[in-house]
Amino acid sequence: MEHLTGSDYPPVYHGPAPRGSTSENGEKDALRNVAFAAVEMERVRVLTGGLPRLFALVQEFEEEGAAEVVAYGLEMPCGAAATVGVAQGFGRWRSAYSAASRLHSDLVWLGEREEDSA
Repeated sequence: MEHLTGSDYPPVYHGPAPRGSTSENGEKDALRNVAFAAVEMERVRVLTGGLPRLFALVQEFEEEGAAEVVAYGLEMPCGAAATVGVAQGFGRWRSAYSAASRLHSDLVWLGEREEDSA
């Protein structure tokens, strides 16, 4: 059976071409994608008052200095945070510090602050 999309128009693929494919404008397309991403990032920053920040929650064990990541999180520009547990569950928190405290974990920032990168 033939795949029908309900449209007479061919599909449009967004993003960079797959590796190994040839394109006459490959370099121009790549530069255009980078420029577009930078413009969109700035647009999100203006709309939300900043960019979200990534963090990990790490629990250390007394046994030979062992540690494990228990969750990854995203701190919103407003300060609220959301986490995704490695083994289970999702969480919403007032802040990344609150999540670390409630989960008896150390807060480890992944990446730099917005002000630090400027």
